Amino acid sequence: MLLLRSPFNNSTSLDPFLDQMTGAVQLPYWRDADHNSFNFSDTIGEIVNDDSKFSVQFDVSHFKPENLKIHLDGRELKIEGTQETKSEHGYSKRSFSKMILLPEDADVSAIHSAISNDGKLQIEAPKTAKTSRSITINFVAKL
Repeated sequence: MLLLRSPFNNSTSLDPFLDQMTGAVQLPYWRDADHNSFNFSDTIGEIVNDDSKFSVQFDVSHFKPENLKIHLDGRELKIEGTQETKSEHGYSKRSFSKMILLPEDADVSAIHSAISNDGKLQIEAPKTAKTSRSITINFVAKL
């Protein structure tokens, strides 16, 4: 049980106001909880950004493939997942949303994704071919 103590005195006794209420106050169970454990898809896995491709991997093992959405708007790639569970004992809902800005040289028309049996979502975009060429300089005489 956690006890609130007065920040205004050095005494080990509880704050007089709290003493009047119950003598001790129990804080909610979630106050000191590790809230990161509630977010099931908080981490992004391996990211590759080399000359040939851009790829990113997510752990979405807590979501069925039909509960996932991938949306591309320009270079903004948005990955979302939502799962709802209802039972006689209650209702729960999990969701996540991630947005990644693709590199300028990623070929957005050729993006593809795949999900493995262990729930790893891989999204990959090949890089556009870099071309170089010489440009001739034309001389134009004044008329």
